[in-house]
Amino acid sequence: MSGALINGLAGAGGGIIAQLLNELSSLQARAEKLEAASSKVLGGDKSKIRKIEELKETIKVTKDAKNVAIREYERIKDNNRFEVERLDGERRADFMNMMKGFVVNQVGYAEKISNVWAKVAEETSQYDREKHIS
Repeated sequence: MSGALINGLAGAGGGIIAQLLNELSSLQARAEKLEAASSKVLGGDKSKIRKIEELKETIKVTKDAKNVAIREYERIKDNNRFEVERLDGERRADFMNMMKGFVVNQVGYAEKISNVWAKVAEETSQYDREKHIS
């Protein structure tokens, strides 16, 4: 149960990271395409070179964002794991306390029933004695 719950909670963070990886891959492909096109022209086009530099900067920023997202994802995953383990421990303790209360309650009822049957046995033996006396 705990593993599935943690994986479910981690799914949303994984989606954000996957989105950043897709964006990063797309930016890198665009940069490679522009570099290939500019290398064909001797001296290159200044606008293409500027665009390549902008893409490289965007790639760097996206990589940084990806790394930050991965660290945050891991932190959240660890917090979720800790919370699930804490809740699981509380659930077990609550269950044990409930079982102890149930046992104490059952013992109390058993003692009451035992007392009732003891009175019945006493009264029955009293009738039996009266029968023998008469």
